[in-house]
Amino acid sequence: MEIIQPGASTGRLDSPQPSYGPTQPFTKGLLNPVWNRITHSLDYTLLRIIEAPTSHDFPAGHFVCGGFFKALGEEGFRSGYSLMEWQYDQRRQAQIILPFLYLGPTSAARDVAFLKSHGITYLLGIRGSHPHHAYTVNADKAAAEAGITSENIVIENDQQLLKSFPEIIKRINDQMCCCPIHHHTNEGGVKAVPLKKALIFCETGNERSAAVVMAYLMAMVNYDAVSSYINVQGRRLCCSLSDSMKNDLDTFDTLLKAERDVFKHQGTTNGPITYSPRKRAFSNISEGNANIPDLDMLDEERFRERSAPVPFCESSYS
Repeated sequence: MEIIQPGASTGRLDSPQPSYGPTQPFTKGLLNPVWNRITHSLDYTLLRIIEAPTSHDFPAGHFVCGGFFKALGEEGFRSGYSLMEWQYDQRRQAQIILPFLYLGPTSAARDVAFLKSHGITYLLGIRGSHPHHAYTVNADKAAAEAGITSENIVIENDQQLLKSFPEIIKRINDQMCCCPIHHHTNEGGVKAVPLKKALIFCETGNERSAAVVMAYLMAMVNYDAVSSYINVQGRRLCCSLSDSMKNDLDTFDTLLKAERDVFKHQGTTNGPITYSPRKRAFSNISEGNANIPDLDMLDEERFRERSAPVPFCESSYS
């Protein structure tokens, strides 16, 4: 495969025409594609009934308040699937991913009858920055008619989508939480779970909003990027993410794993990160090595107070 670099002459010596140089690299063939882990690992044996997570390795307030899981209970997360029953016309409808979380297109978010019959209490639109998206990805009128909350998030590009995942996940959880802090009932009793339901939508329900729901499963149900992709697409078969969005999920997966490692370690020490003592302190070997030359170069205070390396610093999605 021949690649023409900027500045290289393309004119022929025997040609009267002037020589020109390209301003950017050109090729006469196709460049090798960059494959991501999701594309290479589509394994539908990973499609399963979603169950409540057995652990949440993030501190209260990071993604969700401390009473979220207790308020929803195990049944609040249990969700089956019907992959073999999928019909092409269902792409215009919203599908249930979790008992309190739906994914679909704008047309479903504008269907007031659907919103009322399924008990949707929150609409979240994920749209681009193009001016016409304010009209094509908008369900505020339907939300007002149904008497529910509606919000919209504008995403400039896929890189910003990655940075926005944590904020979007927390926003969804704040709306869905059924704990006494986030939900008040006039009766003072316990209603059926889930008390609230969200519909996440974009223009088609197959791209940006699907990526958000996949990221939600990764953070809240402890799925990795591949399992999250499979279990969302297995419930809404028309989902189709670009390679850039798949790379976003891969990167978000790596960031979540690093954060979990840090928070787990902090949880075991109940405070700032500390490290186990050395196997042999310098004070223990000083007497036996008293006659070794230059032993005084070992600065015990310097080694004791040196900051140990940490696997991950404060959360950053830049």
